[in-house]
Amino acid sequence: MNMMALRYGDDIIVIDAGMMFPESELLGVDLVIPDITYLKQNRQLVRAIILTHGHEDHIGALPYILRDLNVPIYGTRFTLALVKKRLTEANLLDSTTLREVIPGRRVEVGPYEIEFIPVTHSTIDCVALAVRTPVGVIIHTGDFKIDHTPVGGAGFDIHTFARYGSEGVLALFSDSTNVERPGITPSERAVVPRIEELARSAPRRVILSCFASSIHRIQQVIDIASRVGRKVAFVGRSMVDNVEIAHELEYLRIPDGMVVRSQDIRSFDPRKIIILASGSQA
Repeated sequence: MNMMALRYGDDIIVIDAGMMFPESELLGVDLVIPDITYLKQNRQLVRAIILTHGHEDHIGALPYILRDLNVPIYGTRFTLALVKKRLTEANLLDSTTLREVIPGRRVEVGPYEIEFIPVTHSTIDCVALAVRTPVGVIIHTGDFKIDHTPVGGAGFDIHTFARYGSEGVLALFSDSTNVERPGITPSERAVVPRIEELARSAPRRVILSCFASSIHRIQQVIDIASRVGRKVAFVGRSMVDNVEIAHELEYLRIPDGMVVRSQDIRSFDPRKIIILASGSQA
């Protein structure tokens, strides 16, 4: 889970507010959220919560901490759409201020000027943060992978990172996932040939699993299904919810008549369908 508090003088901003599922030794625990004792003790100084993207380990704690920290939340369009759904379920939406930001733009929060830098990741509308403070610039990368051929939307804005590097950075807080492994992470487009080969050659149903927030992967499966003459069924609550949100916001392009309802899967020609189910990280 991810959460960071940044304080200068009497002004605090919080970056992300995630949750995680418990390890095996935490019997009887449903989920784990950050300890916000320090923030509650200094709640009058907290100016905002800034979100880098919409994965649960970055936004999942919001319904729990907002009961104690009623401050504005800044995030990109898709990220805030996911937040809205969670806050609606927790009956907190009406009492929460959500402020949409556009990647590449800047906002001022107290003494901080925050630039939202577009980055690529396994979900969409992700940003890194360049936080300009009175004593220097702090870079918070959020989660990222450098994808030079992204499926859609903004790419990884390496030029802005270079500009800040030339200017000088006080501190860098960087994602380090898989940093110990040599090489690079392949582009999201790398999965297309194999999935399409399987979709064309499979004699019956094709069942795929991916994160429900992997909107680019979902779009590629939809496109592949269209090319090979199959329909798509979405299975799993989070998958159905995220597809609906992304489609409403026009982040997903779904041709008319392409979707098969999950309750109709059994009666649908198995040679003409791809089932896309929500998965989990091992």
